[in-house]
Amino acid sequence: MTDTPGPLLASGRAADVYDIGDGKVLRRYRAARSDLEHEARVMRYVAERGYPVPQVHSVDGTDLVMDRIDGVTMMEALEASPWKVVWYARVLAQLQRKLARIAAPDWMLAGTGDPDRPQSVLHLDLHPMNVMITRSGPVVIDWTNAAGGPGGFDGAITYVEMSTFSTSERVEQIGQQVLVRSFRRFRGASAIDPYIEAACDHRLKDPGTLPDERVAVAAMRDRARQRSRS
Repeated sequence: MTDTPGPLLASGRAADVYDIGDGKVLRRYRAARSDLEHEARVMRYVAERGYPVPQVHSVDGTDLVMDRIDGVTMMEALEASPWKVVWYARVLAQLQRKLARIAAPDWMLAGTGDPDRPQSVLHLDLHPMNVMITRSGPVVIDWTNAAGGPGGFDGAITYVEMSTFSTSERVEQIGQQVLVRSFRRFRGASAIDPYIEAACDHRLKDPGTLPDERVAVAAMRDRARQRSRS
């Protein structure tokens, strides 16, 4: 790849996305990654089982080439149409449940799976900024953190991420509360609640978690501990 592969479409915490033409995009990480082949393999695996992800074309060093997905993120859609917050919470929960029905292969478990308990494919970062809303339906992007494990843990990660996302405006905070509560209801509190404390620990170990998010996550973990001991 050249140093200027094409127009810059987006920049995230770890990578930049470029339009390279022919209906494809290049996601270029700023630092070398040893797990990029794994991410591509996961995306191909879930795509073969009918899950909505971009088609992967190639992997080379820090570069991942995929189909371009035309649309907006669910976060952008929520900002444009906040009155649809409950509907989008339902869509997110449906995506979670559909993913939880895909069994994780042995190569995703890394020896941590319980052979006596089915393990699901987990996205581990499935929030509104990683869902593209397109004319043909939602598409899930950014499978960097994917692994295998109990489906409820994935739902709890989403719940914790959305609950502790920093917002300043009162209107945004109200919308956030509605989104979080609706997602928990649609996904199922019985599936999410047992994993909230573990999900908080997972977020606190993530170097990408921002300082103000860490404060909120730690407080949420303390509340979950208190409930589990009462």
